[in-house]
Amino acid sequence: MTLTLIGSYTSPFVRKIRLLLWNDKTVQFQPLNYFEEVGNKMLREKSPFNQLPILMDGDQPIYETRVMFNYIAKKQNLKPLTMDEENILSAIDAIISSGVNLFSLKKGGMNVDDESNYFLIRQKQRIPNLLKFITPWAAKQQVENNWNYLTMSMVALIDWIEFREVYNLKDFPELRVFRERFNQCPGVVDTNIPKA
Repeated sequence: MTLTLIGSYTSPFVRKIRLLLWNDKTVQFQPLNYFEEVGNKMLREKSPFNQLPILMDGDQPIYETRVMFNYIAKKQNLKPLTMDEENILSAIDAIISSGVNLFSLKKGGMNVDDESNYFLIRQKQRIPNLLKFITPWAAKQQVENNWNYLTMSMVALIDWIEFREVYNLKDFPELRVFRERFNQCPGVVDTNIPKA
């Protein structure tokens, strides 16, 4: 049955699933811009989570990227993640989630530099702490052996965090080197965040 991925061109959560499915030419990508009223209405109607991406396998919706990965991995007989890999994936997803929170609050008019707001402080501390945790792993990844869901997720994270100016990666030069290493992997250039 044909898979349909509903998502935006900018979301890192959407992009990592696009990269995972890139070589499957039967997958249909249905772009949705939830910043526009039509897209926002459609998203609310399609997902009780009110978030992207949504993966449809026929009439079966799948709403969260970790569940999507597990579903696709089972269908494609991908090697299960080790516990260390699960921890890396959790860290990547947590960085993205904190970044999305900060971006959304700023877009909504909140001063995200408010040092008296406990929630904001926690979100902002979480990003560099988790980047420190995953950087040694990222530095060891090589294109020849490691183009997989974890490195796809890392590419999506780095590009998005810089595109949305959520966090400056100047203290993590290894991550820029990582990103350059994986620049020509399948689907990376084609799924780059549109500049305009």
